[in-house]
Amino acid sequence: MKTHYISTAIVYPNARIHVGFAWECLGADWLNRGLLAMGEDTFFSTGMDEHSINVQRAAEGKGLTPKAYCDQMAMDIERVLTQMGVRPDRFIRTSDTDHERVVQALVQKAFDQGDIYQAKYEGHYCESCEAYYTEKDLVDGLCPAHKKPPKWISEENYFFKLSKYQEPLLKLFQERPDFLQPEYRRAEIVNFIQAGLKDFSISRSTFTWGVPLPFDPKHVVYVWFDALINYLTAAGYAYSLKSPSNTEEEQGLKLFKERWPASVHIIGKDISRFHCIYWPAMLMSLNIELPQRVFAHGFISIKGDRMSKSSGNVITPDEVMAVSGPDPFRYYLLAENQFSGDGNFTWESLILKNNSDLANDFGNLVNRSINMSRKYFPDQDLQPVSSRPSSGVAEHTAEVRRSFEQLIPELQAALKAIDPAAYANACTARSRVLNLYIDRTKPWGLAKTGTPEALEDLKEVLYTLLEGIRWVATALMPVLPFGMPEVFRQLQVPVSSSKGSVLNLKWGQITHRPGEPKPVYPRLELPTTEGKG
Repeated sequence: MKTHYISTAIVYPNARIHVGFAWECLGADWLNRGLLAMGEDTFFSTGMDEHSINVQRAAEGKGLTPKAYCDQMAMDIERVLTQMGVRPDRFIRTSDTDHERVVQALVQKAFDQGDIYQAKYEGHYCESCEAYYTEKDLVDGLCPAHKKPPKWISEENYFFKLSKYQEPLLKLFQERPDFLQPEYRRAEIVNFIQAGLKDFSISRSTFTWGVPLPFDPKHVVYVWFDALINYLTAAGYAYSLKSPSNTEEEQGLKLFKERWPASVHIIGKDISRFHCIYWPAMLMSLNIELPQRVFAHGFISIKGDRMSKSSGNVITPDEVMAVSGPDPFRYYLLAENQFSGDGNFTWESLILKNNSDLANDFGNLVNRSINMSRKYFPDQDLQPVSSRPSSGVAEHTAEVRRSFEQLIPELQAALKAIDPAAYANACTARSRVLNLYIDRTKPWGLAKTGTPEALEDLKEVLYTLLEGIRWVATALMPVLPFGMPEVFRQLQVPVSSSKGSVLNLKWGQITHRPGEPKPVYPRLELPTTEGKG
């Protein structure tokens, strides 16, 4: 069975991760959890891109070796990811032993077949981008991404024959127009290819922090050739380097074949060129199947400017979660911002999103539905109720049921499109359906009437509310994994986080009187600490 392999880009540990990278990780984590909830097998990787001159300099600034520095940063990044609820199956580091082995094997393979050669390079190089720029690429002589003057580099390097793959790459985008999504980003990449591809440097001899070239140990592998291969390593490519000799190796090779090709690389739009030109060309050279697609999300801005470590315009995830907690942070980034475009972060909009959607719409729905159930039927377990055709409540109940019948297809469509906002909004739309159902059926009025017919209608209303809440909570688990278990506890039903939990939703599973309610998402207030406004 094919496994959905989802990856993020791997992050430079030259500084702590910020909300922009958190958005990428949360999008991938939501997709991973959502596909699992639909019964799919998944594998999710993220990690650290360590072999960079920027990382070496950051280490030197702290009086540490690059490896010791990266060990510290790995602990910090993994801690913050865990705090956010991001749970990768592999947190890969480019200093990992299996990755170094894979990089050396693949760079040797490309060299042996003539796709790597030695030459002198001279040109503009931005150390923050780890990329070369031509004169025409620069904006007023500055790197277009970091607004800093690049360095002029002149050195003997090894080069990869990217130009050799110009026509195969154009053919790729002709035959697979959905290889890069969203679709509107494709034209930029195709135009870049059509303008003519130049071979790119894959080695450095001016520093030693990196994977040594197997055919020339005086050079280390250039960061992008090293970094992109992480997707193969994380999937278990090391098991392909030799014939399996034991059960563990046989299982590892089997898993790699199930995971590769990757279903989607989720990346920032600024590195589309590397993932949609360099990476496919490398895989073509190595005769390895290409990933199914690359999804390039936009940037998160703050105060109107792109969030960037190099500019210092950042907010860290733990800084936000100290105010909001993890679920409101996750919900805000996933539901408020369009993943295919640029997003924005403000404290005001985060607070508003939490208070309106989580505290008011959903939180109040849970609280008052459970309170009414316990108040009106204090000594009765709940049972599935069949609507009485003559009841005035029946039409409203049928409308609720019809809405929930469309929930799973809507969620599946959002997952296919990698649209977490559409997914979250499909869930919160059902919260509004249930709140409207309360307004229309007026359960307090049915309780006051007190006739046997009215009490039957009241049971139907309360059961519909609690069962609808169970469905919404199950669907929201990929977005809100911290708070939803509390909702299940209050409903006194098992936590729905297992594989297939959403796909297998059936109406009529609540059988017990709900437990004691308490607010799941309290209202938040705008932080007053200087700098957070």
